[in-house]
Amino acid sequence: MPNRKKPETGRKSAYVARNRVAILKAALTVFAREGLEATMEDVSDKAQVAMSTVYKHFKDKQDLIASTTAYAFSEWESWVQQQISEVTDPLEQLVMPMRIFLRAKDTHPEYAKLVAKNFGVVGQILPNLSSVISDQVIGLNKLKVLSVESPAIAIQNLLSVLVIQLVNQTLNPKATTAEADATIRIALAMLGISDAKAKKLTESKIIL
Repeated sequence: MPNRKKPETGRKSAYVARNRVAILKAALTVFAREGLEATMEDVSDKAQVAMSTVYKHFKDKQDLIASTTAYAFSEWESWVQQQISEVTDPLEQLVMPMRIFLRAKDTHPEYAKLVAKNFGVVGQILPNLSSVISDQVIGLNKLKVLSVESPAIAIQNLLSVLVIQLVNQTLNPKATTAEADATIRIALAMLGISDAKAKKLTESKIIL
């Protein structure tokens, strides 16, 4: 006979999961607002849970920061996939998430601030971003849509440009989306994309 969880066990698991998400959401708000100098107590106050509850889920502040960053990225990435679900052109599938990333201050302001104000978390999101873009670039290389001789180096440089521009877009009140798109347009040359094609890719309409 298959093992079945008792109703009370299932309810307890759901309660624990909800608590964890509530703490992560609170931590995202606190770290985005106050930086990584914020304390575990600040997070527990925001989440309206006891400190002991926070420590049941996260062994220390570093664990909480890492988990919050992973949570924020996962939420943003899932949302982006929904936004581009009807995009069929392979190059648009590559470029559209970059353009959306640089609009995070409007779509996911706390995530944008977490990254822009706390360089300590940048190193955590870069491998995730790099993995996604690498898979796409390698696939486009195989299809002969792109011809990138050194994908790893090109992607590393491209990511540096994207992160720096995200900081600018998030912290500079005078920054514009046109400037963000122009940055991507220029950076696409590192992937061997012509300026004419890059212009078309970065000037298409985005509905968020």
